[in-house]
Amino acid sequence: MIRRRKRQKRNRIILLLIVLVILIFLVPMMTSLSKYIYNAVHDYYLGSKGFYFNSDKLSTNHSEFEIANNWSGAETYTITINLNSKKNDLVFAETDIDYTINFTHSDNIECTISKTSGTIKGSASGGLNEDYFIITINPAGGVGLPNGAQTWVEVEVTSTSPYESTLSGRLYVGVGAEDISYEIMDVPGNPYLEVNITNSLDTDEDVTLEFDPNVILLDMTSSFRLNATATTTQQINGYDYINSVTSQVKSLETTTVRFYKVDPSQDYTYQAGDTGTPVVTLTY
Repeated sequence: MIRRRKRQKRNRIILLLIVLVILIFLVPMMTSLSKYIYNAVHDYYLGSKGFYFNSDKLSTNHSEFEIANNWSGAETYTITINLNSKKNDLVFAETDIDYTINFTHSDNIECTISKTSGTIKGSASGGLNEDYFIITINPAGGVGLPNGAQTWVEVEVTSTSPYESTLSGRLYVGVGAEDISYEIMDVPGNPYLEVNITNSLDTDEDVTLEFDPNVILLDMTSSFRLNATATTTQQINGYDYINSVTSQVKSLETTTVRFYKVDPSQDYTYQAGDTGTPVVTLTY
């Protein structure tokens, strides 16, 4: 009788331990799921009020985004984060959305931000329902980072008016093999865009930019064009327009090339890791 009670007690303890182990695994999953469901319901509710708050790199469920894995770890690197108040290309918020920005970063970099708050202008005030800010990173203490080093910036953007919603994410920039990289900086409504070319190699390199002059036109006064070693052209309505230009980018330097947009309302922003075909392609 005593032996049976001991056996029953031991079985209850084993069962309790099994339940505890299952709960240890399930609770985090249930917490994540409940947070996801809450965010989905919250977004649906705000959408029913005509409120849309989105980003190309952040989300309500905290995204993780690899910006690049070939940063030299020596020169300045910039990350552009775009915000919008659109549901799609036809439906967008009428009211302005005010927001604040907070960020933290890994210890191996120094980080600055172009602004700590802003407003996405809605259609009712003649806005484009878009805004952006720029994060600039440099190696901590001015000392170059070793190959394979991983850096990150944690960003949180919170709308403060007319409703509260938070977008967040962790953006990774890895230090990899030396390379030549580029990004296209643009804002809808701007008459021009800028291409930033960074040469992290230890030698000067000739770089070729190719583009469609039906879409964008090269700034003929830029130093990149004035120092060009080669160009090609195509005819449009009987006139020759440059559609590729080759020029030198010096070692460990960033060169900026300006292009004028045929349609200023377009947004041709592009960074490493973005999907889609950029309006300017680079080879070297």
